[in-house]
Amino acid sequence: MEAELLDLPVDVTDLERAEGVADRLDDLLLDIAWIFPRTDLWGRAAACVRGLLAQLSRKNGWQISEYIGEDTPWGQQHLLDRAVWDADALRDFTRRYVVAGLEDGGVGAGPGGADVLVVDETGFAKRGTVSAGVAR
Repeated sequence: MEAELLDLPVDVTDLERAEGVADRLDDLLLDIAWIFPRTDLWGRAAACVRGLLAQLSRKNGWQISEYIGEDTPWGQQHLLDRAVWDADALRDFTRRYVVAGLEDGGVGAGPGGADVLVVDETGFAKRGTVSAGVAR
């Protein structure tokens, strides 16, 4: 399935497959550069996406910041909270990209070519009845 999605021959090595995925990701990140008014914001957003796709035990500001070589999560927090960029345009771009992939029979093409998209926003279930770190 992945070989079809990436237009790579079935007999490629894992390294070649990883390089193909990296090239596609680079192209995708370049396609969204216009959404960020400054190149430093686009670079931080690209690093954030790479961190989200990385094999990290948790996907939070500290782990992503450490993964991209920063000492603190302040840069990631600035990007997501205070920086000025067009979140609506990124949402619309992402929607068009996913829909186009489903229409092409790419990711999620099920038996008989039927497209399947599953979105799970639950993350992990909260345990207990109070917020973490709240003293009474």
